[in-house]
Amino acid sequence: MRIYQVVVLAVVLGTAAPIALHHQEHGVLNPHQMGLAFFLWLNAIIAFWEICLFFRIDLIEEQYAEFKEAYRGRELDRVKDFFSSKVALGGILSLTTWAEIWSSYAVFDESYADRKSYGFFIDVGNGFSTLVPSLVCTYGMTFHVLPPRAFGILTILLCYQMWYGTLVYFGSFLKNRRYRGHRLSNLALFVGLSNGIWFTFPLWGMWAAIRLIYDNGYAVFLTG
Repeated sequence: MRIYQVVVLAVVLGTAAPIALHHQEHGVLNPHQMGLAFFLWLNAIIAFWEICLFFRIDLIEEQYAEFKEAYRGRELDRVKDFFSSKVALGGILSLTTWAEIWSSYAVFDESYADRKSYGFFIDVGNGFSTLVPSLVCTYGMTFHVLPPRAFGILTILLCYQMWYGTLVYFGSFLKNRRYRGHRLSNLALFVGLSNGIWFTFPLWGMWAAIRLIYDNGYAVFLTG
């Protein structure tokens, strides 16, 4: 399989599973549950990649040194080459396989090939601290594993952390002018779109969490 096929399949199946279970359990297709199931599962995937960033930073630094010269002026091609590359079944869960996404991203923002940077640590921190809570929240909307107010507090903490981290990262990207030398269209696609998801969806999650706390119930996820 190619990398992009693995990613698409993982996102689609990982989103469909909690939506189907929610419909089976409660008989509704709820837009808030569906939207947040997509985002939280996506964040769980990214969290795994961020753990790869921590454990494979040496490799990422080596790959980046090669990529920044080979792809100078055509950085988006590096991303295309990575996602169109083939991966064996045994490599799908390999840390080394997914490390390359960071050496590819680093041609847009070199902080991901610098273990001393804020970008490196905010994403590594996100990986280790949000993987399990993201999975708990994905399925907790359906199976009510916590009292609604406790679940709301967990959700608002998780979403605020991701939202705040995204704001600070984007501010750092602009302040350090890491956009210099890159096409606006490439930045909008690869930096703007990815960070835009982590700006908007956590706001949605915080709104739902506030409803959970004030309602002291799961009604926000139970209407069609």
